[in-house]
Amino acid sequence: MASCFWYLEDGRGFANRWSGMFHLLKIINEEIRQLKGALAFAEYLDSYIWNEETDEYDGHGGFIRKSTGENIFPEFDLREFIPENRTFFWEGAQLALNRLILANDEASEGLIYLLKKLLDMHKRIKRGEVPQLLNDLIGTTPGTGKKMGPGWVSNDNEKTRRT
Repeated sequence: MASCFWYLEDGRGFANRWSGMFHLLKIINEEIRQLKGALAFAEYLDSYIWNEETDEYDGHGGFIRKSTGENIFPEFDLREFIPENRTFFWEGAQLALNRLILANDEASEGLIYLLKKLLDMHKRIKRGEVPQLLNDLIGTTPGTGKKMGPGWVSNDNEKTRRT
């Protein structure tokens, strides 16, 4: 059963079991970290990545970061990121897929499936396809208007960050 959702640019949802989503985000973020100009975004996404050695599963699809006591739920809306960070996210996802396919490791089959599905959703969004043709939700989710991650500039020219 899905316990974690990522909301894409047209409001469709991509969902899977929490552990799969953590692993997926981790491998995508490894690729984002290598992209020119993407380090701040990769460091921001690090806060969503579960560390089996230092974090504790909370029993509800998230985890507790032992060092801060913060409860992290790996759900985010790509519309809340600046366009450049969304581009980094999609480039990282494609690079992660390419790396896993080249590695030809049977243990990665589940991640390859998830990445192919995620990237298929993105292609359908770019084509303007109706979200319900491939959506893990019953409907679409409206955007929140929040500004998350690095790169947003407020009226006083200070960057906003996730709190």
